[in-house]
This record gives sequence, structure tokens and C-alpha cells, in this order.
Amino acid sequence: MRKGGIFGLLLLWGLGAFGQRKCGIVDERNALIAQDASWIQKFENQRSLLQSIADNYLAQHAEGKEQRATSIPTIPVIFHIMVTNAQLARMGGIDGLKMRVDSQMVVLNRDYNRQNADSVMIPSLWKPLYGNPGIRFGLAHTSPIGWNSPGYELKIIPDVPGGFYAGTGGIYSDAKYDSTGGLNAWDISRYVNVWCYNFADASGYLGLTYSKSFTIATTRDQEGISLYYPALGCQDTGGTLFFPYGHSFRLGRTLTHEMGHYFEIWHTWGDDGFDDCPWSGSHRDDGIADTPPQGNSSAGLPAYTIPDGTLNDVCQDSMMVNMQSIGYACLDFMDYTDDSSMHLFTPMQAAVMASMVSPGGESYSLTQHPELLQYPANTGIAGVNVGLDFSISPNPSTGLICVTSSQKMQKLVLYSAIGQEISLPPGTGQGENYYSIDLSGLDKGIYFLRCNFATGSITSKVLLQ
Repeated sequence: MRKGGIFGLLLLWGLGAFGQRKCGIVDERNALIAQDASWIQKFENQRSLLQSIADNYLAQHAEGKEQRATSIPTIPVIFHIMVTNAQLARMGGIDGLKMRVDSQMVVLNRDYNRQNADSVMIPSLWKPLYGNPGIRFGLAHTSPIGWNSPGYELKIIPDVPGGFYAGTGGIYSDAKYDSTGGLNAWDISRYVNVWCYNFADASGYLGLTYSKSFTIATTRDQEGISLYYPALGCQDTGGTLFFPYGHSFRLGRTLTHEMGHYFEIWHTWGDDGFDDCPWSGSHRDDGIADTPPQGNSSAGLPAYTIPDGTLNDVCQDSMMVNMQSIGYACLDFMDYTDDSSMHLFTPMQAAVMASMVSPGGESYSLTQHPELLQYPANTGIAGVNVGLDFSISPNPSTGLICVTSSQKMQKLVLYSAIGQEISLPPGTGQGENYYSIDLSGLDKGIYFLRCNFATGSITSKVLLQ
């Protein structure tokens, strides 16, 4: 039986052990309790509500063994990317960034629809436990104010300090507000927000999820997922799509894992650690019946050491009963193994997540906005159709904007709302297909930015707030 919803989660591996993921949830929980002493009770109440939703879903869908036959509508995802010029260059520039975003969406959709090719590595006795959440994701091509978007927004930040610190509650709050150098969330009832940046105070962090069950009233607009920027996307092609600590986390499974937390499932060992089993004292597992009891997290590339199964640990036996007849779930997306060792969600994990996006589920509203997945007819863009991707972000903005395109930009010209040309301030960073400009010295209002290319020009609205 499932015991509760997932909480915001930090993943890190120590500087001396890059292949190891570890959890910092205790510090996260303590920080939230310090902000709001009543939070823990609210969290427990929410966990009880989530359990009833999951139970209802399982009762209606063949005890969780088979998921919905019909697919749900696609959920819009927006990536808020904040990097320095040097970090953007390491990612391969704008082209590399686009490749990362696009490949990440491919990974998500395969993993959440039982289409991942590496499922052939699932041992035979685990194949019946290969679940299908049936959740689809798409890039948000329409912003909250109706303007077009490539599915991400880019902000070039100063080289010093080059990243964000944990801030209030240990959730890197500065990265989630324009006013503190980050990027504001888009409407959390319509978009899954994913922030990508450098964790300045702990370079080993991979990701952090702030789910609905883990938020308090004052932090609702921080709901979403944060990724250590090199972990974005599938990077198995080498070249400039770097990951600084080797190949362990290059396949995009960090977001697969974090999205599981976003839809309220726990780690497979229940987050108590220390090789404790659910039947010893007050310890517990993940609350999912079809994930065997597990003492602690796995790491690296675990070998499948028993016939047709996986590893055993200290939770194998309980009063002479074999509790891990097919091993424990080190091949699960919710363990801490390397990306290439993650292959499945179990049917009951899948059912819990599916319940979150079904009618009555806490994230159902995310499925109700297909219009956000299409470029709108009235985008605020005019000029020659030059056949390229072009974006200004953030837009609206409090001052600093980043202009990106898939072609080399020759010239930028800014106009007021009445058509008067305005001198552009010096760029804070630029390349052939991106330009970062600080417009904070201008009056608030609507402006028009024209970008000239060898094949034509594009003019787009810019709203300063």
C-alpha cells in the first residue's frame, strides 16, 4: 500500500564519488518546517488525499495491472534556462541547447509510454512489472500571454557567481523569480515548469522537485522541477553535448526520475536509508505494493546477479520468508542508479502517476490546454518568413532579454510603440545566433525589436514590466 506523496527532492553525488546519487530531503524538510511550523501536518493531510486518489484509480483499472487504453492529452512543458555565456558554449550554443531540449522530450515520452528501447535489458521475471503511466509531454509553444515560444526561454546570467544558491527553504528560490535574477514560473495550473541552471553552492546536485504536496502557500509559484543544467537532455552523441563528470547521467533520465516525484511517487527504498527494512521499527518502504522492500538506494551499474532477476539486499528475508524473490528494483526509474541502468516504472507506480493527471487528480488541469502546444496565429511577429526558429525571452521582461535564432543575426533595431527608433544598450553577451540585452533603463511598456538576417527580417513585440 502506498503511504504518501513525494516531496521536493535533491539529488547529489559527492565530489569524490561522481557516480553516486544521494538525497538531501532532511535538510529540505527542516527548512520548510522552519518557515511554517504547521507545514508538516498540511503535508501529511495532502499525502492522505493522494492515497485516496491513487486507491480509487487502482480500483477502477484492473488493480493497476493495466493502464488506460486511451491516451491522455499532452501536457505542456516549459524550460527556463539560465546559464552564463561560457556554460551556453559548453552546451553547444543555441543549436546544442535546442538539441538538449528536443532530445529530453523524446526521452520523457518514451519512458512514460513504455517505449524505451533499453527495456530489452529487463530480466524476464521483471517484464510483467513493466508499467505504462500513459503520460505524454509536449513543448509549450504558446506563452501565458498568447505569444509564441520555442518551448524554452533563455537568460544569460553574469559570469559571477555563475549560478544560484539554495535560498529560502533550500529550493533555489532565486532562480524562480525575475526580480532575483531568475525566471518566473509560467502558470503552474497549465504548464510543467522546468528550471535549468548551475547550482552554485553544491556542484554535485542533479535535480530538485517541488511537487504540489510539498508546497506551502507562500511558495506555490515555485512549484516545478530544477535541473543541474548539464543533465538536461540525452547526450549520447558526445561532442559539445558535455557532461562534466562522465557518462553516468547523460541519457536524460534525471528528468524522468524528477517527473516521477512531480507526480507523487517516492524512491523505491522509501527514503529512510541506512539499510533499514519496512518491518524494522518505524521504518517503511515506498508504499508501492509491486516494488519489493529495499534497504537503501542503488548506485552505478548494478549487475543482475540472480537468475532472471536483479540484486538482493538486507531486506531479502523476513522471518524466513523471501521478500525479494525477483530481487529489488534497482532497474527502476526511481532508484539512484546510472541512467543506463534505469528501465521501468512498475504498474502501480504508473497507476499512481496516472491518477494525478486523471479527472479529479491534482495535476488534471495540465492536460486541458492543447492550445498551448501550438504556435498561436497572432504571435506578435511580422516580417519576411525566413524559415527559422526565433525567440525573445523572457517576454514579458523586467529588463534583461535574450534574443535567439537558428540563423546568424546581422542587426537588431529597437522601436518604441509609436515607431521611433531607440538606441540599443550594449549587449551583455552575444554570439552568431543569440544576443543578450539589458533594457531595464527604458520605460515600461510595449516595444518592437526587428532582427535582420541574410534572408529577411522578423519584428517581434517586447513587453517591459
